[in-house]
Amino acid sequence: MRATESKIKQIAKENGAALVGIASRERLEDAPPSGNPEYLLPSARSLISFAISLNRTILRDYLHKKDWLSHSTDQKQIYQKLYGINDSLVNYLKSMGHDALGVAVNCVFRPEPGATDSTEMTEFIPDFSHRYGAVAAGLGRLGWSGNLLTPEYGATVYLGTVLTSAELRSDPICEQNPCDRCLICTSVCPVEMISGKETLTVTIAGIAEEIARKKPNTCCWIGCADYHGLSADKKWSNWSPYRVNAPLPDSKSDVDALCIRVQKADPQMRLKTNPYTNHRATTFDPNWHFSAACGNCGNVCWEKREDRKENKRLLVESGVAVLNADGTREAIHEEILEIQTPYEVKVAVSKQEYEKLKSDDRPKKTDCGFTPKDRAVLSFIKKNDE
Repeated sequence: MRATESKIKQIAKENGAALVGIASRERLEDAPPSGNPEYLLPSARSLISFAISLNRTILRDYLHKKDWLSHSTDQKQIYQKLYGINDSLVNYLKSMGHDALGVAVNCVFRPEPGATDSTEMTEFIPDFSHRYGAVAAGLGRLGWSGNLLTPEYGATVYLGTVLTSAELRSDPICEQNPCDRCLICTSVCPVEMISGKETLTVTIAGIAEEIARKKPNTCCWIGCADYHGLSADKKWSNWSPYRVNAPLPDSKSDVDALCIRVQKADPQMRLKTNPYTNHRATTFDPNWHFSAACGNCGNVCWEKREDRKENKRLLVESGVAVLNADGTREAIHEEILEIQTPYEVKVAVSKQEYEKLKSDDRPKKTDCGFTPKDRAVLSFIKKNDE
């Protein structure tokens, strides 16, 4: 008996996949190193790539800063489904006598020389690139931002991959790149990660893809991992109420050092179990809150240009995120205060909420907030004003 392509796709879709494709190992021979499946599974001969689309209503409310938590919940539920697809496909392939391995959905990187843990990493090279696998399997192509763009959903998908020793037939490559070079992705990143002019070439499955040159990966980490949210013009932010000195350093060594400092100071990164020590465990922990802060470059990138323009408009008119005394986050347009914390970041609060923190009727609960950093920062402010 052998695993069949039709059964593989049936299993993936029955478990929630919106898209699924298959690629041979040979299609990744010209890919960058993180596109090598043999790094994780030496016997790999094929891969299965699958995608789940984000909830568009929730996503638009997230971009417009009407609702933060629903997108974080949607994100966590999608991660759970992706791991479920991993498990179902691996079980099926092994039952057919093949080697099989599900790639971690997120937050697992190859070891780096000198880095003892993820807080000291500066390159963040994944064990296996889901994006490269998805291109090889025909799900889409790399857009200007470097994100995978699909004809059906643009960049608003989360990806999973299963590697296997089974010899499977490859699906057709996505011939036309869905990216029309609108460059909206370059203007919605608060740390200005993506160049609007400079390019680099990535080759996958014989396709030489020209994408934007980017700043160091640590720059993106600072913006997407909830350490800096304010746009360069200071008129809007992502969902992070935190700030580092901006603009970020020009040199790679300086921005790498900054990233290491903010991670080392982050209370979340001191926990024994967090998404970077065990992504799967936190995904299925009912008490762990995934706190999405950015992802703007992918979140705005829907398949129709008019939708992308509207997403950008909603974002840049959404205001600036602040941390409230009760631990919630909201966006405001009024003047804000920036308070230095012991965690290598400043935190943005409104004047009204700051007065509430200092007053006798301030919230007495000391563990309010949805992230370990939020809770630590609020505790610090309250103790500092007592």
